[in-house]
Formats: sequence, structure tokens, C-alpha cells
Amino acid sequence: MKKLIIPAIIATVFASCEIDVTDKVKTDAYDGTSLISVSGSVTDVEGVGTYVDLAISSPYLSTEDPNEIEGAIIEVYVEDSLYSVLTEVSPGRYEDTTLLSEVGVSYHMLIDVPQGYGNATGLWESTPDRTNEPFTFLAPMFQILEDDSSWVDFRTGDSVFYADADSSFYSPYALWNDPQGRGNAYWIKNYWTTKVYAPNGLVGPFEPQETEMSLNSEINIFNDDQFVEGTQVSRFNFIGPPYTVYRDTLINIVYETRTLSSGMFDYLTIMANNIGGGGLFSVPYSPQIGNIRRQDDTTVYGLGYFYATSVRFDSVTMFHPF
Repeated sequence: MKKLIIPAIIATVFASCEIDVTDKVKTDAYDGTSLISVSGSVTDVEGVGTYVDLAISSPYLSTEDPNEIEGAIIEVYVEDSLYSVLTEVSPGRYEDTTLLSEVGVSYHMLIDVPQGYGNATGLWESTPDRTNEPFTFLAPMFQILEDDSSWVDFRTGDSVFYADADSSFYSPYALWNDPQGRGNAYWIKNYWTTKVYAPNGLVGPFEPQETEMSLNSEINIFNDDQFVEGTQVSRFNFIGPPYTVYRDTLINIVYETRTLSSGMFDYLTIMANNIGGGGLFSVPYSPQIGNIRRQDDTTVYGLGYFYATSVRFDSVTMFHPF
């Protein structure tokens, strides 16, 4: 009888432990105090200028959009002088299209959140963020044939000679110059790609219809620690294979580049690392601390970043060589 009792006791212990562990899993483990959430920038884009999206943070596992903060007063300072009070153009959206950034100038803001938003109520500030100088293109963007074995289309009956093929593989490149001095960083977005039907290539005529638009965007950030300063040639199709260019198709690609301060670069890098790993119940790899904090207690940080930037737009049209 003793031999039968012992296994039964062990089985009971294991069963109890399993149930106990399951019962201790809580889905509100990361729910904490609601904080202010800020996303905004001072840009030099005409018609855009300065903007701030202001909200109150949502619980960690919430799938709903955060609630906008309405009725706040947002003052923007150039160096230490008050320059503008933003206007609320829609719930939680504040703008001044006339306030444009200047290279070498620092900006910060003061936010007065009204009553009714719990711990987010009160005065908040951003630490100063400097507008860095953008890089310059020494020539228009151009395409380079990616004749690498990794990208060759091995279809039966096709020749390697592209004059006999109905498609080729190209990536956009640029000859550009990074400004002198350490600390230059860039945020590059390939946010608009259009395929246009053109049976005779660049000769035309071009059909007005757009066969495909807004292909998968690429967002890349880098600083000049990753590159040699000065003149350089870079592949702007940062991630993935080259574009497949057909005889009867032109591919137009537009790039938006924003200069970043070292603080904003670090913030985006940490964000990318945190998003790229872990699971539902994983603790974030690093604290996601921006430059938003309470004015009366600078050890209490909000969420987000208010940054200054110089923005440029560039484009390239890729076409079949024959």
C-alpha cells in the first residue's frame, strides 16, 4: 500500500503547483499610473511648421487609442525666449505652421495640462533639442544594377544578358556629403513608391494610371559614427533585395530625410530594439525615456519626444536599361 500512496502524493503536488502557477498569471501586470504622451516636432517644412500630438497614456495591454488631452496650453521657446503658443486645431492636436526650425538653433516647450487628467495634470516641459545640419547631395540620386548572384532571377530559358530579359534588378544610390563634425544623425523614410506603366520606357508616352502605389515603406536611422564623414556613396534601399524593374514599368521612389539630435537618435534606437524583441509578457529591454518631464519634479518623465529637425525630400526614377 505504501508504494501506491507515494506516487499519488507526488502527482497531487505537481498538479497543485501547475494550477497555482497558472492562477498567478495576471494580464494587468504592467498597468501603472497614466502619464502624458507627447509626439511633436519643429520642422522647416512650409505649411507644416511645428506640431504636437498630446494624449494620456493607455494601459500596457490596451488595444484602444490613447485619449487626447484637450484644452492644454503649449508654449514653444527658441533658446530661452518664448516664440509661439500653439493652437489646438483638433482634439489633442496643436500646431503653428509659421514656426519653422533653423539649423543650429535649439527648441523646447512648456505644456500646461488642465484639470481632469489625473496625474497628467500640471506643468510639463521638454529638454532643449537642437536642429542639426542636413547632408547635401552632390548629384541626383541614381540607380545601380545589382548584378549579384543573390538577386539573379534564374528562370528557365532566360539569359543573364539583361537585353534579353524582361526585368532587371536595381537599387537607388546617392552620392552625398555628411557635414563636418560629430553628432549628425538621420531618420530616412521611403514613404511613397509608385509604379507607372510606360511601354516605351523613358521615351514615353506614359500611361496616367498608377499600377501600384505605397509599397512597403522602409524606416532607417543612422548616425555618422556608422559612416566616414565627408563624401560617400550609399545604397538607399537599406533593407531587402533590389527592386524588380520591368521593361514597361517605371518605379518612382520618394525619400523623406529628417536630421536628428543625438538624443533623438538614441531614443529611436532604443524604441527599435524594444519593438524588435520580446513577447507579450516580456519586460522591455531598456527604459523608453524621452525628453518630456514634469517641471516641478524633473525625475518624473512622460512619454515621447519633442524634437527639432531639418527635412529634405529626394526622389529617383528607376527603369529597365534596354
